[in-house]
Amino acid sequence: MSTPSTNLPAAPTIPLSDDLRSAYTDLYTKLETEYQSNPDATAREAIEPQKVNVSNILTKDNMCRWDQDTALFQALQAQICSTTNGLKTLQTEIQKTAAHFQTASDIVGAITKVLGLLSIS
Repeated sequence: MSTPSTNLPAAPTIPLSDDLRSAYTDLYTKLETEYQSNPDATAREAIEPQKVNVSNILTKDNMCRWDQDTALFQALQAQICSTTNGLKTLQTEIQKTAAHFQTASDIVGAITKVLGLLSIS
């Protein structure tokens, strides 16, 4: 498995744009559904950290919307970078082991949408 790059847009809009927030919300829902319904421990282990990371992004975005705190903006940017790398890795793993995921194409599509809105391929 290759090491993911740390490419991140120079300055993602924080709070998140409505489109990017919606894409993260959709991705979280798909990851949560797959995590809850997939009995395969390997698949669940791959999904869980990214599900938590996406949830953390949405939580921090909420906090930024309420507080407009610079430190929170920086924390959110770091979380986006870390999660983006994890999502790239998960996307690669899903593509390699698609047979283990009932909804692999939905998850890959949701990841692609998030990464596309971040202008990262």
